[in-house]
Amino acid sequence: MTELAANARVSTLSALKSPNFRLYFVGQLVSVSGTWMQNVAEGYLVFKLTQSELWLGLVACAAGLPLIFLAPVAGTIVDRVPRRKLMMFTQTAQMILAFISAYLTFSDKIQVAHIVVLAFCLGITNALDAPARQTFVVEMVGRDDLQSGIALNSILNSASRVLGPTAAGLALVQFGPAWCFLINGLSFLAVLISLFFMDVPYAIKYVAGTPPLKLMREGFEFARRHEVVAPLLLLTAGVGLFTVPIIRLFPAYAELVLHSPTDGYALVSAAQGVGSILGGILVGWLSHRLGRGRVIGVSIILGAISTVLFAYQSNMALSAFMCTLTGVFLILEVVDINTLLQAVVPDGYRGRVLSLYTLTFLGLAPFSSVALGALATWLGTSEAIGIYGILGGVMGLAVIFRWRSVVRQR
Repeated sequence: MTELAANARVSTLSALKSPNFRLYFVGQLVSVSGTWMQNVAEGYLVFKLTQSELWLGLVACAAGLPLIFLAPVAGTIVDRVPRRKLMMFTQTAQMILAFISAYLTFSDKIQVAHIVVLAFCLGITNALDAPARQTFVVEMVGRDDLQSGIALNSILNSASRVLGPTAAGLALVQFGPAWCFLINGLSFLAVLISLFFMDVPYAIKYVAGTPPLKLMREGFEFARRHEVVAPLLLLTAGVGLFTVPIIRLFPAYAELVLHSPTDGYALVSAAQGVGSILGGILVGWLSHRLGRGRVIGVSIILGAISTVLFAYQSNMALSAFMCTLTGVFLILEVVDINTLLQAVVPDGYRGRVLSLYTLTFLGLAPFSSVALGALATWLGTSEAIGIYGILGGVMGLAVIFRWRSVVRQR
């Protein structure tokens, strides 16, 4: 039994006892909400400039390309340097990129090529930032409250997906996308201030004296041979390939299926965010009663069904409801995968394994987004989303049947 299983009764809110985590939570809530404002505005602007689902996928691909090549290297960096200082660097870089986007849009110089380049630069920073943030959670709250920290981090991201798109919808209608970029740039000040003032009470000892290439090989070998880590990373790859890319198609879905390019886009984005918050709230209770492995298995099946039903809803209310369900099952699956990973991975491998998690979750999605955009152009938006929903369910079930021990994980 894992340490987290033994502490399964720990409250979802217990990590908030830590002053450092409270500071981090507030700063990240502001900053990530700003990031989602920019994501919504960026998708709206790309589709407005090109009227092409394929371009939506290409911009996503540009953001993911650095993750593919840099994730293994990023893992060794995360294991070798202080995570707090690394995050201050990456967050500052992302703030500068947001201000550049705002300037180009305010001055009417913005072209889709600019968006592609800026997305690529953002992907470089995310390759370092994402595994650093995942590792930083345990440094703030310790292992006893790790389950709570991961769940609250998920709720934070989910709440941001409600606040950000809602604010973006209002800003797009009233002011335009440039203001979304500017507000996002300013929002990074919140997280930078929180990181500057916090302590790190459970800092993980940095790996020193080992050549980087050896560290990379050791990380790959550990992940490949571990009976729990390997299938969990494959399940995450399924999410990255067939679930996350659908979000990139929301602008086209809103215009072509819901016939509401601004309000519809903000509605489905916010609906999935609401579902994600519900999933974050329910995950601890369900996992304690059913076991994390069973929750993952059930979420794969119900998530695929709700995605297919969402794909063909032209009524905005029904579409929002089905999108909410996809958010619930997505977060139930992802939080339990993340929690199980962090429970079994030793501290010395944490950065490298979580960089592989970032690669499978975020790095694969943009390339699959290109395929999804091409499929939508060829067959139609609803058909493409429906096919991806089915493929995601099939891949997830294939991994579960191959490694049945995953379902037994508590």
